[in-house]
Amino acid sequence: MPLWFEHMGAVGWPLGLCSLLAGALILERLHVFLVLAPLRHAARQAALTACSDCNSQACERLWRSDRQGWGQALGLLLEHRRLASAQREDLLGCWLLEERQRLGRHLRLLQLIGVLAPMLGLLGTVLGMVAMFADIAAVAQPVTPALLADGLWQALYTTVWGLCIAIPALAAGQGFALWAERYLEGVQALLNRCHLALDGLELTPGTAVAGWASA
Repeated sequence: MPLWFEHMGAVGWPLGLCSLLAGALILERLHVFLVLAPLRHAARQAALTACSDCNSQACERLWRSDRQGWGQALGLLLEHRRLASAQREDLLGCWLLEERQRLGRHLRLLQLIGVLAPMLGLLGTVLGMVAMFADIAAVAQPVTPALLADGLWQALYTTVWGLCIAIPALAAGQGFALWAERYLEGVQALLNRCHLALDGLELTPGTAVAGWASA
């Protein structure tokens, strides 16, 4: 067993499990977010054009293309374009809810790890200091600063590792949550405009498409 792992004592295994789980979750969520189809200006314009003229070839290409992310929602909207407006809104609402759940999956677990890891590190530090003072009490010779320093740095080792696990886990959890919220806001804005375009309605020209949030 490595010496640094032995210094963490009884909480070494829980901290190791937290680090492995946090790393796996961060990599899995990073893959999910990186493969999201970006909301580029040209793609938005093509989607609005296709929804404005559903008999065009562009509409058929968007409808039958490989659909992922917001493209899947647009495909559902075009596929059910003959439904009543209220039914299309319910359909898009269900899709947005499922997409929000998909993007937010495991984020609470990441945040939980970010909270538990420093607490485990603090527990290891307290246990290490208790053991250190017990050893000092059993020593008959005078206590030197070197003896105290050796016991303290080993006791504080678990706190350092707990913080090293917690900071990336909390940062990733909050960062992915903000990423998902920004992406879904852009998707919802695009779907709202496409929904209006299917009904022959358009927003005022002063609304800039380029200003929408993109992933």
